[in-house]
Amino acid sequence: EVLDEEAWATAEATLTELLSAAGLLVEIRRHQSSTEMVFELIGDDVEPLLANRGEGLNGLEVLTGRIAAKKLDRPVHPRVDAEGFRAHQKESLEELALRSAEEVRRTRSPQLLPPLPPAERRLVHLALAEDPDVETESEGEGFLKRVTVRLKAS
Repeated sequence: EVLDEEAWATAEATLTELLSAAGLLVEIRRHQSSTEMVFELIGDDVEPLLANRGEGLNGLEVLTGRIAAKKLDRPVHPRVDAEGFRAHQKESLEELALRSAEEVRRTRSPQLLPPLPPAERRLVHLALAEDPDVETESEGEGFLKRVTVRLKAS
């Protein structure tokens, strides 16, 4: 995935259109890095996007990525954040992953996590990628799949 100026500009224009269509007045700030495309939303109107575990933020992120990818004819994976939500979310998901791994070690039984969108599942997989005892696998159909944490076959 190439993070060139065209990708940034297309994603930002798409995000701006979606926010405008939703009637949300927020400022968009780019956090430029070579590995990740992150847009931070600032303003009073971000609150509704954070409700229900960031459902609005996740939806906006997915739509922005899909529309921008269609315009560019290549994959684009923007991250949309507000009020440090993603950092907090990452911490919570890492804690959930580590607790699940402990439970799997203790009970020797697989743990099935709640349904999660792709970006959140990825954080769980990454949190346990280096664990020598457990492995993770996404299961289910559609956008919200569940991650199973289980003992590695010896």
